Order: sequence, then structure tokens, then C-alpha cells
Amino acid sequence: MLFRYWKDVPAWAEDLPGVWKNKRSAGYRVPLNTGMLLDRSPVPEEPSDQIWGRIERAPLLLPWVPEFLLPHQKNALLASVPRVGFHVWAPPGAGKTLVGLVWAAATIGPRIVVTRAAARGTWKEEARKYTRFKPVLLTGKKPQELSRNTNILYITAWETLIDWQEAIEELKPYSIIFDEIHAAKNPKRSKRVIMPDGRAAYEDLGNMASASYRVAASCSRRLGLTATPIPNRPRDLWAQLDLCEPWQWGTFHQFGVRYCAGYKDAYGFKYDGLSNQSELNDRLTFCKHKTSQRSVNKSLPPKRRQVVYLTHEEQNRAAGGFKQEIKRAGDREAYFEVLLQEAASRKRKYVLQRIEDAVRSKQKIIVFTGRRKDCDKLSEEIVKHLGKNDLNASLWAAHGGTNTAGRDEIRHEYMACEGPAILVGTGDAWGESVNLQDTDLALFVMLPWTPGKIRQWEGRVSRLGQKRPVLISYIVAEGTADEHVADILLDKLPAVGQVVEDEALSGLEQSFDIDKEDLLSRVGAVAAMVPKGSEDIELTA
Repeated sequence: MLFRYWKDVPAWAEDLPGVWKNKRSAGYRVPLNTGMLLDRSPVPEEPSDQIWGRIERAPLLLPWVPEFLLPHQKNALLASVPRVGFHVWAPPGAGKTLVGLVWAAATIGPRIVVTRAAARGTWKEEARKYTRFKPVLLTGKKPQELSRNTNILYITAWETLIDWQEAIEELKPYSIIFDEIHAAKNPKRSKRVIMPDGRAAYEDLGNMASASYRVAASCSRRLGLTATPIPNRPRDLWAQLDLCEPWQWGTFHQFGVRYCAGYKDAYGFKYDGLSNQSELNDRLTFCKHKTSQRSVNKSLPPKRRQVVYLTHEEQNRAAGGFKQEIKRAGDREAYFEVLLQEAASRKRKYVLQRIEDAVRSKQKIIVFTGRRKDCDKLSEEIVKHLGKNDLNASLWAAHGGTNTAGRDEIRHEYMACEGPAILVGTGDAWGESVNLQDTDLALFVMLPWTPGKIRQWEGRVSRLGQKRPVLISYIVAEGTADEHVADILLDKLPAVGQVVEDEALSGLEQSFDIDKEDLLSRVGAVAAMVPKGSEDIELTA
């Protein structure tokens, strides 16, 4: 049940996203999460002991698992199991995979998991460890007919969901888990077309957004898991909410106007802000469970952050090749991307010294940089630098050019190594859905654009199973494009932290304690470096 019917509602509630007036009966169809604003008990709550009994009696769950769960995982399950559409927001490394597996085991019928390609192996391993499921990976572009055997847990990737859409729709799974559901933040699923008879119709775009929507519509129960429900702006929420609770949040436009300070300018509607925050949070309390970082930290060793600001004197000259890339950059966005990569290259001298000190202490280090070429170059320089100083350490380097199986092998080897050990990679390849526990030092050489990516990157090394304290170091180079990215992050962090109630993001905002006025003056200087000719493209993330 997703809706209740009301004979009458207050005038202010008629415009809420998802509220629909029935002209025939003069009544209103009200989403359950909206009903909370009108009636604090819109549906009878199932007793906790009854819910827990369903979990303990689940035949596909190993008998020792219910007692193995941590308190925050139990609370998430008590909230999600009775719902037909629900969201679990928890910090990276809080054990969301196990929550999803228990939720699936407590339901019936065929089950599907949609996750990142890099995380398919992790789901398969966890399913064998905690359940009696037979995990089956859906890979490739030649879908076969899927079995309705209830012991099978089908695991597919967001990246290949389009290929498997029809097969999953034909299967009509009872339960679906969207892992890292923020991957489906795109609200553009269809386009308006004019038919030969002059009528307007909507046609699927055939992208991942439309595929995930169609797959979700074929299921009876839906669960969304994420550590970063708002990767960038509050508007990112709508598509995720609509996947698990279809039509409860109205259209994207209704949501954007009500909760994202939507307004119309000369170019159309903009939804870049935050409005009616209290009302939005009230509605979200019914359909999501938020695990705080503080509750997870009780089971984790300490985590520290630092922002290292490199002056001009502390930087090295950028590696070769950037002059040619700058000439080839066709617009402002491409040009600025090259500037970011050039900034990362200027930090190599400092990074090498930090790695040397950590290796002498027999620590395990990960380094996230921005592009494949820089990843390969940095790993070569590390080998040379350690060799000059008669130091030995295990080293792995991988990026998007390394296939999933290769990255899984590297991850296992890195995890098994006691140190000293170094893993160099790009944030895009390693920054999400990967376990890299027991890391002592994390160096983020190229800053991510969004708060969501920051949250995900940190979650690779600060997660359940971690046994060592970790230091996370953000490296900013003075007089480079880094300063513009830092300014963007300082602008986005407050709104995102408020909606998702994330104290970790608030702490990150305090970590970036660069003087705002001084920073803005230098950002102007960086913007002036961008060539003219494409003034219509904004220099923003």
C-alpha cells in the first residue's frame, strides 16, 4: 500500500507533490509519506517482534546471522522489511550489503540486485557468506531467460541494466535492491513527441534512467541503498525516491518547485536550491532509515582528516604533455578539466615524500588521482623514488583501463598484504563500491567535484572491518584549479549536509578552513585563465 484516500485535505496540502484530486469522488489520493503531515499514524505499524520473527525464520538466511547484526543494521531492517518501498541511508562501510541480503531473504519470490559493476563480486561473496542464496551474475550483452527459482539471487550492474531490462521485466521479480541508488539520479527518462494525429505522447529515452524505472515497475517490493543520497544537489533525490515509491513524490517539476527552490528564467526552469526543508525531512522520515556516522564509529577505529595547502614553493613543475592538451581543449569545460589534471601533477613531489615517510613506518597507503595517464606516471615515480632510498613496498596501480576482474584481484592482494603497501588509482575506478579496509593513509591528490564523491571516497577506507586508524589527506595546490573546486565544495556542503542529516559532511566543511574571501579572489584569477569564446558554458561542476 502506497496511498490512502482522504475525503478532504487542507488547502496547503493540495499542492504537495504526489497528492492527486479525484474529480469524480471529490476525494484525494494522498501518499503515505504525505499522510504523516496530516495524520502521524497513517498506517498501522507492525510490531517489532513480529518483524524480527520473519527475519529469524527466513529459510535462506544462515541461522547465526540475525544475532551477528549490529544495532544500526537491526534498526534498518525493522524499518524496511514491512515496507513495499523503502530507502536505507548509511555511511560507506556501514554494512548495507548485509542489510540488503537479510531484507531479500525475509521476502519471497525471485530477487534482483542492481549494483555497480565493481561491486558485483562483493555481493556474490557476501551472499555466499551469510545466506543460502545461489548468486548468479548477469554479465555480457546476450541476455538469456531467467529462472524463477527462489534460491537464485540475480546480480546485475547499473552499467548493463539496459541489456537485461526486458529479461528482468519478463521475470517479474518480487523484490529488487538498488545498491548505490544515487546512480539513478537522472530524472530524464522520456521525451515528449507529437504523434501523426497531433496528440502528444511520451517515448522512453532508452537510457539507464528509463531502464531502472521500467525494472522497478515490474517488481512488488523495492529497496534503495546508498551512502550518498545527494551526490551534488537536493534535486538528485527525486529520481531515487520515485524508483522505490512510484508516484508518491509527484513529477520532477513538482518536486523541484516545492523542495529545490525551482524558478523560471529566460532559459527554462532551474532547480538548484533547497526549500521547504522541514516538510521534506518530515516526509522522508516515513520512507527512509538514516544511520548516523556516529553510530557506525562506535565499531570503527579513529578517522582523521586534514587539508594540506601547498604553496607555490612546495609544488613541483607539472609533467609534460599539458601544453598540447591545453591547445586541444575545445571549450571551457575541457580546458578546466586539463587545469585540474595539471594541478594534480604539481603535487607529485609532495606525494612522493608523504609515501616515503609512510613506507618507512610500514603503513598501507592509497592514492586517488584524476586521470589514467597521471596514475601510471605517479606509480612509475613511486618505484623510482623508493628505489633511490633503498625502500621496498608492494605497489599496485589500476584505473578504468583495468577490467573488473583485474581490479578484484588487486583488491584482494592489497587487503591481504600487511604492509608496507601502496595502491595508486583514479577516484572514478576505485572511489565507490570497493572495500579497502585497513588502510593507514589516504591521499586524495585530485579533488572530487561533489560532496557525494568525497563521502564515497572516504568510505573505501573507513568502514566496518577496519582495524587501523586512518588519516585522510586532501591536497590543494595554491594558484591552481583546485581552489575553484574547493570553493564549489564549500558552497554545496551545507545544503547537502542539512537534507541528509550528515554530520560527517559538516565536519568536512570545517576541515576546509581556507579563508573564503582570499579563496574567492584567487578563483577569479583561475577563471581568467580560461580562454574566451565559450562564455555560455558556466565554470561550475
